[in-house]
Amino acid sequence: MEDVTRLVSSGDCLKIWDSTSMTVLEQFSPHSATHPVAQVCWSSSNQYLVSASSIGDKLVVSSLKSSPVPVMELGEGKKQTRVSLNSTSQFLVSGGLDNTVNIWDLKTKRLHRSLKDHKEEVTCVSFNGGDSYIASGSTSGEIILHSITTNLSSKPFGHGPNVPIHDLRYSLVKRSLLGTVSDSGSVALWDANTQKELHLFEGTHKAPCSGLAFSPANDLLFITVGLDKKIVCYDTSSKMVFRNKQVESPLTAIDFTPDGAGLVVGSTQGRIYMYDLRNLSAPVKITTAHKTSVTCIRFQNSTSKLKVQLSTPLGTPGSRCYSPSVVQTPPPIKEEESITTPPQQTDVQNGSKVDFFLFIIRYVFAFIDFIFYLDCRQVQKNNGLRQECDVTSTLPAAQSVNTYNSPEPAQRRDLPTQLTYDSPVSGAPAAAAPAAAVESGAEGRGAPLTSIQMNFVRNMIHEALEDFRDTCHRDIINLQVEMVRQFYIQLNEIHGLIEKYSVNDSLIEEIEKLREENKRLRANY
Repeated sequence: MEDVTRLVSSGDCLKIWDSTSMTVLEQFSPHSATHPVAQVCWSSSNQYLVSASSIGDKLVVSSLKSSPVPVMELGEGKKQTRVSLNSTSQFLVSGGLDNTVNIWDLKTKRLHRSLKDHKEEVTCVSFNGGDSYIASGSTSGEIILHSITTNLSSKPFGHGPNVPIHDLRYSLVKRSLLGTVSDSGSVALWDANTQKELHLFEGTHKAPCSGLAFSPANDLLFITVGLDKKIVCYDTSSKMVFRNKQVESPLTAIDFTPDGAGLVVGSTQGRIYMYDLRNLSAPVKITTAHKTSVTCIRFQNSTSKLKVQLSTPLGTPGSRCYSPSVVQTPPPIKEEESITTPPQQTDVQNGSKVDFFLFIIRYVFAFIDFIFYLDCRQVQKNNGLRQECDVTSTLPAAQSVNTYNSPEPAQRRDLPTQLTYDSPVSGAPAAAAPAAAVESGAEGRGAPLTSIQMNFVRNMIHEALEDFRDTCHRDIINLQVEMVRQFYIQLNEIHGLIEKYSVNDSLIEEIEKLREENKRLRANY
């Protein structure tokens, strides 16, 4: 079971699939059989499922260790229809028909906090990547971000009044990027730190947009589906739609495969379509999954990210997975700055390649400068430090030795003291290397670089330059595309002006006829 990548779908019941063969592994219904399951999500260990029904009768936590068994029920009668777990599966956020957003502590099985910022039904909820904010959308068109650390909510923002939000997702790569889809068919990208709209895609869907998903492998790709039977692919960098795909029935749910190479969508007819992103012309597999429409599709969490967690038994101090049978103390949620002020040190966490390049370049130049510093000391040693020997000839021998071991201020470099980063080679602070090298120099021995250090610096420079080259190449391509687009815009405008102000043949013929008529009139009268 552990080697199988599982997929869960919800509709009239919950079904767990083998995503490779699309065969049903488990099928069960933890809610009332008369109402479909509205949403479902995996725990971080892939051993539990949390589900909510369309009428909001209760929230159910089901164990998948053997056969599916409900192990916990929360929020009975609170009309909660949307669920989302944080990264450690120890806190659950839900929203629903009573216009509230609730945070549940799965350790104590109690309601931790209730947020009543929305005025209408809550249609989607989600934790951000750092588990410090909760994003929620409602049928009134309002999106609200709530800080768990400060217990403060942002001002409502969204697509506009009375434009219901159908789904919202955070980017898996760039943590501050938030995507939303609405009943009007528009798709918007937001900066979650400032709540500012980055781009609005209008008219991409001719009917309500029902879901979106960010690629887990490509920070530039996200895809939306809608009731207009369309799958639309977007580029977050150029803010362009680069592919459309029409299917046979309206679509209601979407998710990427864990490796980012595939796509799975659900339809109102209860079918599940699996696509390979390298060829969207036809689905790889079509499976009839539910008697009702597919309300939610979720792949299990990537197994590569769970190797450390799965190697630790549930309930031990090193375990971060939730186990209803074992009491665990939830880890403290890291504090972040207020939602109105964007964090100052989240660029690397947000996938900012610019800061990564600056870090690599700063590290490499510091390393090279340190090598130059050692060379200077070696040259001074070999030349006998003639100038200093003249000055120190009258000093005691001990003082002369101290002067010999300390380089001149003009030759002393400050950058070696900046090597405070962890060395990827030995795991020790890189500042230890300069200290050891100076010590070895004081003993009269040289400080040559080992082959491992040279290969490390060489590979680091090559990788940084390769990433920089790819970034420049992509920017140049985007620039060329923009230039071509502007060229065609100008070309169309020029054609329009030519047609507007060029010589009109019919008008010239009419003028000639009038001239002839005028001549006849003058001749006769």
